[in-house]
Amino acid sequence: MRIIVSYSGGKDSQACLIWAVNKYGKDKVEAVFCDTGWEHPDTYKHIQETAEQMGVKLTTIKGKYDFVSLAKHKKRFPSTKARFCTVELKVNPMID
Repeated sequence: MRIIVSYSGGKDSQACLIWAVNKYGKDKVEAVFCDTGWEHPDTYKHIQETAEQMGVKLTTIKGKYDFVSLAKHKKRFPSTKARFCTVELKVNPMID
């Protein structure tokens, strides 16, 4: 059995990754990072280093768009009333 953890590098997803490794073992856990193309360089570094330190496989996936090209495509930035970025940049690529 393979355990897939959606890993953004934030405290919540990191806690989930640690929990999964502790419960199932690092050989059964894979961290999946959905790259929006809009992260701070330190975030990319943190994600890579954390996966290496924990000994888990890290897979990075990208959707059809990055953040900027999605905003151009939608002709607007996301807002609290139009939260299309999470679905387009993270949910759909993870499902695909």
